Amino acid sequence: MITNKEVNLGKTMARLFVLAVIPSFAIQAFVLDPTVSGYNETWGPVLAITNVITGFSLMFVFAITTKLFGDDNNPFVRISGSIAFVTQCVFVMNAFAGPLTSNNEDAYLTTNQVLTAVGGVGPVWAIFLGIFTISVLRSDKVDLLPGWGIGAGYGAAILVSVQGVGSAFGLIPDAANIIILVLGGVILYPATVWALGISFENSNSN
Repeated sequence: MITNKEVNLGKTMARLFVLAVIPSFAIQAFVLDPTVSGYNETWGPVLAITNVITGFSLMFVFAITTKLFGDDNNPFVRISGSIAFVTQCVFVMNAFAGPLTSNNEDAYLTTNQVLTAVGGVGPVWAIFLGIFTISVLRSDKVDLLPGWGIGAGYGAAILVSVQGVGSAFGLIPDAANIIILVLGGVILYPATVWALGISFENSNSN
């Protein structure tokens, strides 16, 4: 079980993650020119900050989810949750790679080259994220989640994992990749994280 402080912290971080995803998506979808690829000097730093916020809050959600669902009867949840947490730490540590390189006149590589290099962890992060999510959904405490959260979780886990593998091997057309990213990463996964926040609260009433 988790403590009252962990319940409140988990709920807060779950909601912070969802709220931070919205401006990040809005900037990329409606502000940046989709025909121009690469780092944007104006909005790149803003996106870097939102990535730190979403990454930081998600680490709390991962940690508390692992504790709640990964009891002695669910060692797979506990282990896969630890892997997902560490992977998330690595992922968020690269959030300032763009602004750092862009503001470094002596940088050996260009900003876009650095972002491409650090982005190489993305597909593996997506796979581990999918595995951890499914392991939680198959645990004996899944009833703590609302029904819509379970459905969103399965959808998000599948789409995020497929997008990770597909992007790594160039198997997904650009148009389909955008649809998968929006549906899985902007709609279903934030819904799953919000549902996890609800599960923290439900655990406190059982």
